[in-house]
Amino acid sequence: MDEFELVLPAELSRFGRSTRATVTGPADGPVVIVLGGISASRFVCGAGGWWPGMVGDEGAVDPRRHRVLGIDFIADKCGGAAPSCEDQAAVICKVLDRSGVDQAHAVVGASYGGMVALSLGQHFPARVKRIVVISAGASAHPAATALRELQRRVVALGIAEGAAAEALSIARGMAMLSYRTSEEFERRFAGGLGGEEPLGRTEPGDYLRARGEAFQAVMSPGRFLSLSASIDRHRIDPAAITTPALLIGAESDQLVPPSQMEALAAALAGPAALRILPSLYGHDMFLKDAARMADIVRPFLEGGQ
Repeated sequence: MDEFELVLPAELSRFGRSTRATVTGPADGPVVIVLGGISASRFVCGAGGWWPGMVGDEGAVDPRRHRVLGIDFIADKCGGAAPSCEDQAAVICKVLDRSGVDQAHAVVGASYGGMVALSLGQHFPARVKRIVVISAGASAHPAATALRELQRRVVALGIAEGAAAEALSIARGMAMLSYRTSEEFERRFAGGLGGEEPLGRTEPGDYLRARGEAFQAVMSPGRFLSLSASIDRHRIDPAAITTPALLIGAESDQLVPPSQMEALAAALAGPAALRILPSLYGHDMFLKDAARMADIVRPFLEGGQ
């Protein structure tokens, strides 16, 4: 694995001095850019990789055959400004330049990473041959925007009141409810409150607390504000994207419903294939059903290879 620091251009300096990226795999392998949600990191491959099942030996993206590029998204650590997905795509192009790559074989993006992949396809079409977009539309859905604004208000209030960590944990819990499905919660947990104490602990609540605490290991309150708002800044023109695309969505996705994926597929100027799949896991299908996603993505990546 080649891990390196990329100094940001002056026009992006409000998002920090630099970011970090990794490149893993044979020097002559086809380059595949792999992007995930706002908490995803540059560590795509290996024991600490965030997308097992999709990336790895025998995965759709295989570091033994592919040259796999991962990146830490840029963000304002103070939470005062939100980068655009085009900004993220521009940084990816800088990483490609640093790695001596004129054109990547593909970009595989899920959730926020799918939004960045679409921006790469629109604004820098010469830099990638094909795009895979999982659970991302042409713009943010109004209901999802409303939920994220509530999360940002909670975090901002926590920062102002000296309770930033607890506020970030609550915001993550709210997000988890939108990532997953009520059917999954029904299978895993008992509902209801056992006593008269209004702030008593519940079984599903304990799960969300645990996820909120774990989130703090990879996300700060300011970075969360910046990247959460970046999601809601996302808007691309599908008619301007001619790059071949594979789109995958979940029937149960609350944040990016199938209707958004269908509209995107119909509006793209280039060839587009769409798969809408049943899943217990909603928006988190790309993580929880990664092996199933890989079976769909693999032949698309192998086309023309």
